[in-house]
Amino acid sequence: MKKSVANRLRRRARAAALHSRVPYSGRPRAALALMSDGGWVCGVRIENASYPLVIPALSAVLASANSIGRRDITALVFSDRVKLEEKTMIQQSFTGPMEQLAEDILGHPGSINDLGDELITRLHFPDKLDTATGIRHARQATQHAYTPESDFPVGALVVTRDQTYYQGANMEHGDWTQMLCAERAAVAAAVSAGETSIQSVYISCPKAPATATPCGACRQVLYEIAPEAVLWVDRGEQTAECFRISELLPMAFSL
Repeated sequence: MKKSVANRLRRRARAAALHSRVPYSGRPRAALALMSDGGWVCGVRIENASYPLVIPALSAVLASANSIGRRDITALVFSDRVKLEEKTMIQQSFTGPMEQLAEDILGHPGSINDLGDELITRLHFPDKLDTATGIRHARQATQHAYTPESDFPVGALVVTRDQTYYQGANMEHGDWTQMLCAERAAVAAAVSAGETSIQSVYISCPKAPATATPCGACRQVLYEIAPEAVLWVDRGEQTAECFRISELLPMAFSL
């Protein structure tokens, strides 16, 4: 990798780290994924009062890339040194094994081109989003689900106060503790972009329409990120059901 390209990638990763949500550790961290065509996207660390539910920067960036249908990652650039657990996680992810090219870069040697444009992970609705449109986009997001273990795709959409939306799709991993549900993938994309005002969430689960609801882990994360948001659950042929996030997790854990 050219030194000039590496330095540009580092600057972007370090700038993205400012969007980290780290109220407990105070240690911001970001990861940047570089694609085969030079496009790139960033993910940041998102902490939760329930510490096992913290979303690492690497998980956030992999989920954000996967949720827009991009798995052609040729390099990962971190805002500081690569950690051992990150190298281990990559071994079993959809990227496949990567070599350490620098203290803060993992990648496939010889496949890294010049830096291109930031990938679009957000879209803006010109008017107030209606329920049918939100559900339609959540259903479309299921097409990007990476589910080699379960074949159980789920799509999600989070919408901010200014009608900007971020989509998510569930992403499975060889180590099941590293999996991210669609709801958390969408939250990761939004927080990584600097969003702080999620107002509504839509989820769609085409293979279990009768029982589709967020899992407990997603409820806890959503409660901390967007406790007053409205959640719409798409159950296929059934009428979509609406909840407030705060209603889904009574007596939520907090520090």
